[in-house]
Amino acid sequence: MTQIYNDSTYFMQKLKKIVIASLIVSAGLTIFFIEGYSPSEIIAEEAGEDKGYNFAEDTVITGIFYFHEGSEITRFEVFRQTSGFSARETFVFELDKIVGSTPLLHKAADRSFLFRNSPAEQQDKTEFDVKIVISQGSEQKRAFKYTDCYVSDNSVLTRTDNEEGWTLVRNSGFAVVDKFEFQCQDMDPLNPVYDAMMSNNDKSNTESSIDYQNKQKSLGRQ
Repeated sequence: MTQIYNDSTYFMQKLKKIVIASLIVSAGLTIFFIEGYSPSEIIAEEAGEDKGYNFAEDTVITGIFYFHEGSEITRFEVFRQTSGFSARETFVFELDKIVGSTPLLHKAADRSFLFRNSPAEQQDKTEFDVKIVISQGSEQKRAFKYTDCYVSDNSVLTRTDNEEGWTLVRNSGFAVVDKFEFQCQDMDPLNPVYDAMMSNNDKSNTESSIDYQNKQKSLGRQ
């Protein structure tokens, strides 16, 4: 049965979830502040939306893509770094997600397919940047910024729980998965937890210095 809601608050909450599920903005706008969203709000909404999958420590993997046509944010179930830590290695990583509404990412994959016989032209016409954010709740725990990337492989497959998917066992079934492989020219690892820790230490040292100066003034030792 279709239900009609007149509550504007309910409508805005639903709209906000839809926007965050696959947020596409024009290239000239700052992605995190369109419609008044901040990075922490985006991550919190992603984490708070129950997608039916279990992750240790409520970890959420968010991919932020910066294409020529605009930017796109979507959640992934699998993030795998396969190459790039050692010197002179190509930066390669993989992302898996349930097939969904990611039109710009799919377009980038289609372009790579069309130019697959010309690697130089493929990279020239399909490059984009990617930021992977790994978060728990509203806190970013780890992030990686990749630049000059292209889709090196893309396939769709169906995963099952063996015979359980066919026998309608509860919490089992089929998952249609979009698998992406990316190659990039560069990668910058980000450590937001460390950055926050050092920022707090600097603030504490500054406050301690001010407290000391105030104490000296009160003692007449300026």
